Amino acid sequence: MPFQVATYNAGLAVGVLPYATERVPRVVEALAALDVDLLFVQEFWLDAHWDLLRRALEPRLPHALRPEPARPAAHAACSASEVRPLVACAEAKCSGLTDEALARCVVQSCATPALALPTPCLNCIASRPVGTIHEIVDRCVGEPSAASQAPPAGRSSRYGGLIAYGGSFGTGLLARAPLADRDILVFESTVNARGALYARVAAPEIGDLHVFAAHLSPGGAEQPPQLDRLLAWVDDKAGRSPALLLGDLNTTPGSSLFRRLESAGFRDADVPDRRGTFSHDGLGTGDVGDADWRLDHVLLRGLDAALRADRILDEPVTISAAGRPIRTTLSDHFGVLATVERR
Repeated sequence: MPFQVATYNAGLAVGVLPYATERVPRVVEALAALDVDLLFVQEFWLDAHWDLLRRALEPRLPHALRPEPARPAAHAACSASEVRPLVACAEAKCSGLTDEALARCVVQSCATPALALPTPCLNCIASRPVGTIHEIVDRCVGEPSAASQAPPAGRSSRYGGLIAYGGSFGTGLLARAPLADRDILVFESTVNARGALYARVAAPEIGDLHVFAAHLSPGGAEQPPQLDRLLAWVDDKAGRSPALLLGDLNTTPGSSLFRRLESAGFRDADVPDRRGTFSHDGLGTGDVGDADWRLDHVLLRGLDAALRADRILDEPVTISAAGRPIRTTLSDHFGVLATVERR
């Protein structure tokens, strides 16, 4: 029996990507319809969105791993006087808006007062951008405790400045079989918490498979050291045993980083689906192209098995936003479905 895995970046970045809130039900519905043994999702930044996915997939994929936030937002991190300029700007320029529409408007029109806030205050506000401007800031206003003002310790000290969505990694691994020896690797990153997940899975007719699921930063100086740490972690965890690496690696075949993966022993599908998995224009238009970057991958090493990969979740859908129908792709990424089968 072949072992089927999928990776999908859902693009549920509220306040950044369009129609995130409106797309959630269709994204969850599409993922629940997949017949896979293992699923890795990215950009489920909000706990509420992750909870919807877990409930929908639990009958089929009952085992899950989701990392705790790298830097949980401190409650009562803002004073009323600190948030007053932001509230005034939002009332003037984003009147009547709530939820995602409000978050996007604030990002576009009120960046100056937002960025003037103390970092703990801004992190708190950005952790749950749901509701009216008053509902959002009221969750964060009060007398801060000494603990909330203390510098973060442990792994969260890897971060400086703003970390969006309350330090959420946005990732989750869901499986039909138990996830053994679970672990999490935290990368150095800014703006969004980044990391990788690990679990050992008993795959039918294959045996133990070391699974590594990663969401790397999108290029720039952060990405090469993230990959170096990831590959060292793979060597430490799996050694020469069969290993599977999947996720939005934010690099394309032929790039220096992808060649680094190949040098470390990872291989692409036997006959890869060469269509792009990132869509510049699909959100809000429904346009599906094939020529964009192939950023999402399922790679294998240390196992003599057939590996087939196909692009999935690339059909346009119609959602309702602000009372009107919108034709859109489910995300700014498409998924990858891979089948691993012993030769």
